[in-house]
Amino acid sequence: MEKEIFLFFHKTLSNNFLDILMVFFTQRGWILWLPVFLYMIFKYLKTKNYRYIAYFILAIILGIFLSDWLSLEIKNLIQRVRPCWTEYFRGIVGCTHSYSFPSNHATNALTFSTILILFLKNNSVNTKLRKIFYFYILLIAFFICISRLYLGVHWLTDVLGSIILGILFGFLVFHAIIWVNSLKRVFYFSLFIISLFRIYFILHGPVDISPDEAHYWEWSRRLDLSYYSKGPMIAYLIAFSTWIFGDNPFGVRILAPVCSFLSSFFVYKIGKKLFDEKTGYISGILFQLIPLFSTFGIIFTIDSPFILFWIVSIYLFLIALEGRKNYWLLLGVFIGFGLLTKYTMAFFYLCIFVYLLKKDENRISHFKNPMLYLCIVISFIVFSPVIIWNFQHDWVTLKHTAGQAHIYEGLKVSLKYFAEFIGSQLLVVTPLVFILGVYLLLKPSSLNLQPNHRWLLISLSMPVFAFFLIKSIQGKVQANWAMPAYIPFLIILAHALIQRVYKKLIISAILIAFIFSFINYALPYLNLPEKFDPSARLKGWKELGEKVSEIKKEFEKKGKVVIFSDRYQISSELAFYTKGKPVVYCINLGRRMNQYDLWQSINNELNDLSVVHGIYVVYGTKNEPEPEVSSAFDGCTSENFTVFKKGVKIRDYTIFKCYNFKGMNLKKPENY
Repeated sequence: MEKEIFLFFHKTLSNNFLDILMVFFTQRGWILWLPVFLYMIFKYLKTKNYRYIAYFILAIILGIFLSDWLSLEIKNLIQRVRPCWTEYFRGIVGCTHSYSFPSNHATNALTFSTILILFLKNNSVNTKLRKIFYFYILLIAFFICISRLYLGVHWLTDVLGSIILGILFGFLVFHAIIWVNSLKRVFYFSLFIISLFRIYFILHGPVDISPDEAHYWEWSRRLDLSYYSKGPMIAYLIAFSTWIFGDNPFGVRILAPVCSFLSSFFVYKIGKKLFDEKTGYISGILFQLIPLFSTFGIIFTIDSPFILFWIVSIYLFLIALEGRKNYWLLLGVFIGFGLLTKYTMAFFYLCIFVYLLKKDENRISHFKNPMLYLCIVISFIVFSPVIIWNFQHDWVTLKHTAGQAHIYEGLKVSLKYFAEFIGSQLLVVTPLVFILGVYLLLKPSSLNLQPNHRWLLISLSMPVFAFFLIKSIQGKVQANWAMPAYIPFLIILAHALIQRVYKKLIISAILIAFIFSFINYALPYLNLPEKFDPSARLKGWKELGEKVSEIKKEFEKKGKVVIFSDRYQISSELAFYTKGKPVVYCINLGRRMNQYDLWQSINNELNDLSVVHGIYVVYGTKNEPEPEVSSAFDGCTSENFTVFKKGVKIRDYTIFKCYNFKGMNLKKPENY
């Protein structure tokens, strides 16, 4: 029956006029809704119903986003083949390789028209005109749906199912938007929508997992008490998420939006405990808008769980100060979790010390509290796997940390690094948030703050910021290292906004932060040249993995294949994106130490009795591999491989195909 209906629309009814008309409705039919949309905006403006303008526009944006995304997910789940691949097809428009059920065009059309109709019911339009609008809106939706049948790209049941889905999505979005009528609901609704967007970006965004994410995923395949440069928490978390969702980008990254959601929730709890509920809600939302924090809502590196553990520790510390002894024990556990994630968590001890030192006149009594010391002991017990592992591995983490801190370089002054640090903080926190945060913390005379609250916020921010500010004079400080210092900024800005202090400036700061974060997410879609695109380092890895997979498949006909590189970034990405997710090595030809040097050597492959060939991948274009590589094989041939995205060059690689592995003379790490 469906086949006959398809052929009737696509073949029997076909003529030149309908071809032109149906192509228009498929590609540009939505334009015909614009008069209704503009009329409704005009009516809302006339009645000064600005809240409903915001609701209306937000509902349409959200409705189309959810409709298009969820329809795509249903397509990939059901995997129904389009009729244009199985039946007679005239080819008026192309037949894409995406699946058939449901039709995104039809679902989006019904979602949009449902939202328009529901908002019309709440608009001061006279009854007769409203009925005309209803008919007009549905007529356009009808022709968009019919165009999908006529053009031969969908079955009838695809369109019927899409109509049901579109009406359902429209109703859900409309009532969800109307439901958001208080700050509390705005808070939870914002977190929910932002989290949904991040999940969409993880699933369908234009970036691959970053080299650090791939490297931590490599750790998760070899669980241990600790690792060369970081504690084991990130490996445990990725092992857990990939155990549930599989070794794919979603499995690696899904805990990033989860950590971000929970971080906002506990920022809200801190703001509420220190000031009031409104301060909590606004500071929790602001957390999502700061570029420094929003980035780690998608990229799952150590900073995503670290900032969550830091924020939870602040909240537990506040409760513990109220005399609830059990919370000191829980605080110790979470400080330990933070240390297992990132060693910067040790600054929390300093922050506690600074706060207790000046809490009141009876300073000594605070340091006589046995629960404080039990908290510290528990945190070290939780952290003890790192200590044990380092004892077993010649304290390489201490050596690495000293190298990162440029301790071996001695005392020197660098105004360049100092300026870079200040500039990076203005960028990742945004200028107004940074300046207002510092000013309101250190000059809070215009705010109604209790002395203890003011000192708490200063203690949880300035020791961290001051340390890295001073450190930047001696050596390079990464933009994210001072991240914990800015949590109090969010709370003090939110409280100032509630108090209507510098209201316009703070609103401007929030808008600028939103714009910065939006640009941060939009940049990967712009397909800019590599030198202008900060997201370029997250692109091209999948293509490299596919290329190496092809070479590996062909090479395996001649013997066993070992894949390796001289950079941990390439090795980790190849391990993730090469088909079959093989063991990949990172050889040491004079670089600083990394985790690969602590795992088995490439020379272990010689234990296999079969012939072993090698695929060696490096950055840039080269004609010959290094002497250490050349001497390890009977011979190597090179192939240059350049990754392009929509015509824009991303990166050059050289892939060496090497024959008959004989063993490699590897160097020991020269530095840490």
